[in-house]
Amino acid sequence: MQSPNDEPLLQGLRVLDLSQGIAGPYCGDILLQQGAEVIKVEPPAGDWARHMGTTRHGFSAVVLAYNAGKSGLCVDAGIEAGRHVLQKLAQQVDVVIQNFRPGVVERLGLDYGTLAPHNERLVYVSISGFGADGPLVDAPATDSVMQAMSGMMHANRHASGQPQKVGLYLADIAAAVYASQLVSAALYRRSITGKGRHLELSLLEACAALQASNIVDAVFSAGTPASAATAPSGVFAVSDGFITLSTLNNGMFSRLCEVLGAGHLVADERFSSNKSRLMHADGLNEEVARILKCQPLSFWLPKLVAADVLHAEVSTYESLLAHPQVRHAGIFSQIDVAGLPPLPRARQPGCATGDSKAGVPRLGEHSQEVLVRYGFAPQEIAALMAQKAVLPAQP
Repeated sequence: MQSPNDEPLLQGLRVLDLSQGIAGPYCGDILLQQGAEVIKVEPPAGDWARHMGTTRHGFSAVVLAYNAGKSGLCVDAGIEAGRHVLQKLAQQVDVVIQNFRPGVVERLGLDYGTLAPHNERLVYVSISGFGADGPLVDAPATDSVMQAMSGMMHANRHASGQPQKVGLYLADIAAAVYASQLVSAALYRRSITGKGRHLELSLLEACAALQASNIVDAVFSAGTPASAATAPSGVFAVSDGFITLSTLNNGMFSRLCEVLGAGHLVADERFSSNKSRLMHADGLNEEVARILKCQPLSFWLPKLVAADVLHAEVSTYESLLAHPQVRHAGIFSQIDVAGLPPLPRARQPGCATGDSKAGVPRLGEHSQEVLVRYGFAPQEIAALMAQKAVLPAQP
């Protein structure tokens, strides 16, 4: 992990985040935690993600998670003066992020073709659902749509065969991670050529890349019944929770059986190798499950650790936050917003923890501050506010 005393990797980088929802804002959050300064631009109605799920004081969990530490600017791009504000900002930043449907930024004059001639070093990120063209170019692309279309729901199907959604916004999150990596690659190229680039990626591409090995396996193993890699393996109930475990080789299987007090399984010829255990996996897993459910976590976990058997308690988010290893590693800092309890902020992997607390901007909270910082004169700011092209902090 980066030392808190190290200079942040992207220190000095300026990012204009025009995006809403998850994929674009999370890309901006990754860059911010790596040291960039990020301006979060919202329309007068606010980022639509402010209204997702449970909301309090104008915030939702999504907005809180992916916008901490950004400067909040509220601009009405439907007004010509508002568009000019964003164009002037784009001339001074290193990166622009947008995830509007194809065609929207062109109509607003905020597309790469319009902005790049005034800032040849600009790295411009466009995140779409299905790409810039093609039969689905105008189709809505929510996370659930992408999980269904990309095979992710099929990969996560229930034992009964019913496809089911992964319980997080995985399509958007994957797109954000890939987008931030592309930004780093483009910045490296810019350091050599002095020129920026238009980066285009879609949620569909991200979902395909994320599932690369599963997709290869579907073709590679066509006609072969699906099977686990090892046996016994899976998620097993104990008397007060759940654990996941698997055995990678005969030695680990023998040690597991010793923990379970099930020496008869080691002696059984059906379980003499992983190949033969897989042939009898259902019965073997049932026997392991029968034994495990008789005792609590506190009984099994120390024994499994001592025996060096691959396992983990199935944690809730609450128990994750309280875990000694998580606390030791400083994986979470704090989101600090007036009127809300302290909230956990996940540190970007490999980055220093940085500030222990970070605020999340209210709609337009830093509008005036941002314009001053980027060279707008006081009378110009006053005129923009009077026209409602730029809105100040909302009560």
